[in-house]
Amino acid sequence: MMSSRSVTLPLALIAAILTVAALKAGASFLAPTVLALITGVILSPAIALLLHLGLPRSAAAGSVLAFALVALTTLALVFEPVLWRALDRLPAVWQELQDTLRQFQDALRGLNQMTKDVKEAISPDAAGGVNGGGGGGEESSVPLPSAIDAIALAPTIAAQLMIFTGVLFFFLFTRESIYDWASKTLGGRNTQAQERYKSSLVAAEHMVSRYFITITLINACLGVAVAAAMMVIGMGSPILWGLAAFAVNFIPYLGPAIFATFLLLGGIVTFDGFMAVVPVGIYLCMNVTEGQFVTPSLVGKTLKVNPLLIFLSLVFFLWIWGPLGGFVAIPVLLWVLLVADLMTPDQDLMQAVERRQEMEEEAATAAAAQAGE
Repeated sequence: MMSSRSVTLPLALIAAILTVAALKAGASFLAPTVLALITGVILSPAIALLLHLGLPRSAAAGSVLAFALVALTTLALVFEPVLWRALDRLPAVWQELQDTLRQFQDALRGLNQMTKDVKEAISPDAAGGVNGGGGGGEESSVPLPSAIDAIALAPTIAAQLMIFTGVLFFFLFTRESIYDWASKTLGGRNTQAQERYKSSLVAAEHMVSRYFITITLINACLGVAVAAAMMVIGMGSPILWGLAAFAVNFIPYLGPAIFATFLLLGGIVTFDGFMAVVPVGIYLCMNVTEGQFVTPSLVGKTLKVNPLLIFLSLVFFLWIWGPLGGFVAIPVLLWVLLVADLMTPDQDLMQAVERRQEMEEEAATAAAAQAGE
C-alpha cells in the first residue's frame, strides 16, 4: 500500500507545474491584475487618510485612482520627448558602436595575420592550418518599432490598462471587505482568530506601503544624481540616463547590472580612452553607496529578505511575465513573507488553544463516563 507522502509529493509537483503554466498562459490578464493589487496595497495609506477626513469610500477610491492615473500620464508626457529623441539617435549610436567593434575586429585580424606569418617563418607547412581572418560580413541594423507595430499593440495595451484601472479601483473600494472575508475564511468561527488575521493583513499592507514609498524616494534621488553626474561629464541624454537609473533600481541585481552594461557601451561610444569607463564607474559608486548605506539605514533590518530568494523571485516573474514581472516580483515576495511571518505565531497559538480545548473536552467526557459507572 502506498504511503501518503508518496502520493502527496507527485500531486504537489503536478499542482506546481499547472500553476506555473496558468501564470504564464494568463500573463496578459494576471500581470496587470497583480500590478493593480500591489499598487492598491502601496496606495492604501492615502485611502485611509481620505476616509479619516470623512470622504465616502467611493469618492476616496476614485480620488486615489485619479491621482495615480494623472501621475502616470504626467510622467509619460514629460518623458515622451526624451524617449523619442533617444529612439531617433539609436541608429547613429548603433553605427558608432559598430565602428568601435570593427576596430577591435581589425586589431584581432592583424594579430591573426601576424600569427600566420610567424608560423610560416617557422614551418611553412603549418600555414595552411591557420585561417587568415574572415571577410567582412553584412552590417546589421537595429529594427525600430514602426507605426504599424504600435497600432497592432494598441488594443492589447488598452485592454491591460483597462484591467489595471478596474482592478485598482475595486480593490481600493472593497479593500476592507476583502480583508474581512479573508480573515473569516482563515479564522473560522473563532472571533479572536479573525481579528488576528485581519490585523496581520493590515500590518503587512502598511509595512509594504511604507517600504516601497521609501524605495521610490531613494530611487528618485539616485536618478537625479545619475542625471546630474552624466550632465557634468558631458554624457549625451543625461535625463534619459537618470530616468533609466530610477526605473531599473526597482529590479534589484538584474536591473543595475543591465543598466551598467548599457552605460558602459554608451561611454565607449561617447568618449575615448579612460573616459569611456568613467560613466559606469560613477554609477557603480552611486549604486553601491545606495545599496550598502542609504537603503539599509532608511529601511531598517525588519524587511530584509534573503538575496537568493529575491534573485529567484525576479528570475521567475521575469520569465513568466517579462519586464512587468520584474516590477511586481519584489512587492509580491515581500507581502507574502510578511503575511506569513505575521500570521504564523498567531496560527501556532490558535492551534495550541484548540488542542488544549480538545484535551479538556476529552477529560470532561472521561470524567462523565467514570461518574456514570
